[in-house]
Amino acid sequence: MARNNVLRKQRVYEMIKQYVLSKGKVLDVSCGNGEILDWLRQDGYSVRGTNYTKHPDACKSVDIDWGVDICKGLPYKDCTYDCVILLDVIAHLSDHNAAIREISRVIKPGGYIIVVTPNIMRINSRLHFLLTGFFKAKRAFIGFDVPGEEAFKFHNYSPHLPVFLYQLHSHNLNFFLIDAVGYKMKSYLMWFLLVPIIIPMTFYKTHVMEKFIRRSGASKLLFNILVSSKSLCGENWFIMARKSNENGIDT
Repeated sequence: MARNNVLRKQRVYEMIKQYVLSKGKVLDVSCGNGEILDWLRQDGYSVRGTNYTKHPDACKSVDIDWGVDICKGLPYKDCTYDCVILLDVIAHLSDHNAAIREISRVIKPGGYIIVVTPNIMRINSRLHFLLTGFFKAKRAFIGFDVPGEEAFKFHNYSPHLPVFLYQLHSHNLNFFLIDAVGYKMKSYLMWFLLVPIIIPMTFYKTHVMEKFIRRSGASKLLFNILVSSKSLCGENWFIMARKSNENGIDT
């Protein structure tokens, strides 16, 4: 297993151990072999996974529902889970809004969503887009000869952070924290050279130019995230949000 993949799984496990009470119910959407769920099961959590396709190496000790398409709905009741994981999933989904809405439905008030995805907002990805017109995704872009039913295999839909945070918020999932893994020396070098330009430009964009962001009071939040070393240098980011109750208050 690639080191970055191990780090991502370990970080998700640590976040759940830190924020989700023991014996809580955890759902991992498109869980792969279910390794994280097996770790949590051994720690006393109630766990369940889904997969769209079969994984021959899936953990036998974890309950996994097969053939589940999150954009078409999850086969679970409202307010069932204390935490839902999307590890390397969101970039494969064409309808982020539908997926987030469905996840919010099955999360209990006060519960968490953890999203792990390639960070196309990192500084070398931004430069890559400037020079080529393509964000620097983890895998090759989809070819026009790929059948529609196989398009999910590609990272076609890596989230644009400002829009993605809005989508979380619009479904009562309020931003909680952001983290990252996979730092490279070249990213730090580019950060050192370009951050004196990035900071004032980002401040002007979030606090002056974007009137709707400014009006909603999100300017400071977005600015702080977009100029952070985690956002600019991390290869993969972790976005954790918490579901509020109907009155918008965390429980």
